[in-house]
Amino acid sequence: MNLQQSILNADDYAPGRYARTKILRQAGFDVIEAADGNQTLELVAERSPAVVLLDVNLPDMSGIEVCQRIRRNPKTAATTVLHISATYTESQHMVHGLENGADSYLVEPVDPRVLVATVRAFMRARQAEEALRRSNEELQRFAYMVAHELNEPLRTLTTHAQLLERQLGDQPESFQFLVRGAYTMRSLIDGLLRYSQAIQGESDIRQIDAQGLLAEVLFSLDTTIRVKGGRITHDRLPLIVADIRIEHVLQNLISNAIKYNRPGVPPEIHVSARQEHGAWVFSVRDNGIGIEPQYQDGVFRIFQRLHGRDVPGHGLGLALCQKIVEANGGRMWVESEVGVGSTFYFTIPVQEETRAANIGRN
Repeated sequence: MNLQQSILNADDYAPGRYARTKILRQAGFDVIEAADGNQTLELVAERSPAVVLLDVNLPDMSGIEVCQRIRRNPKTAATTVLHISATYTESQHMVHGLENGADSYLVEPVDPRVLVATVRAFMRARQAEEALRRSNEELQRFAYMVAHELNEPLRTLTTHAQLLERQLGDQPESFQFLVRGAYTMRSLIDGLLRYSQAIQGESDIRQIDAQGLLAEVLFSLDTTIRVKGGRITHDRLPLIVADIRIEHVLQNLISNAIKYNRPGVPPEIHVSARQEHGAWVFSVRDNGIGIEPQYQDGVFRIFQRLHGRDVPGHGLGLALCQKIVEANGGRMWVESEVGVGSTFYFTIPVQEETRAANIGRN
């Protein structure tokens, strides 16, 4: 049995569930069943079905809420969900279901041929996505191996360059270029390795106190903040469930806000979070140089640098942040005004296990 190709049939009406399961099994699908919302969520987490046929009207919670919870969980967010209903059949019901995360909405009675053809269409799409994912993973592994193999000779080059620097004392300018070039290449390769690991590395999802995480980030950046005369403030930050690498996102955004300050103007940075549409929307606002509108989307592209060689960096930081946020089921964007400052936003889905705890923190 291929669990990745299984179909989860979730319906509290036993005769209807039986008939639908029989049709799908006769068409060659492996089918598992659920009779309520909680059972559906458990099976989605445990069995990773390719497609969920989800009744909108379940006894313990609505199918809409089940779909929202599936989408909020980074481990299940990519699951294909097809709502089915004999009760909620109006156009507004379909729109509501689709806008809350469903991939399709079928109204009972469904012609068995339409049901099978619809499931097959989504399975084909799933297979195409899997093929693309495998291709991307192979490319990522290749990039990782190349970067890893280049790292060792560069380490040797850097070490011997340092030895020669100490022996020669006042070295010629060309030798200084050699040393700086070795350091730059080493830094670039380290960045590429971190980027590759963020894409293909194992997730470490846990409950995180974002308030404590920010404190750790500010401690690590303390020297830079003091040198620049920066001032960092924040609102009360929530408990979240996310990959621990989300720390890198906060660190990079605050570090960039300090780096790209306006000349002669000490950095002022404010970190906040608000709950909106089932997600925590984090923001990092600064009073820096800002980003022109035509470049605001491009800042998240790998190797994209808006200031050439004037500011140190390789154009990997924001691309890496976006990958980490997307791996957590969120998204990232920026709003900015030149000469006024920028606000970077990213979202993290709200998880049920932290909801009550966050209410108590307010």
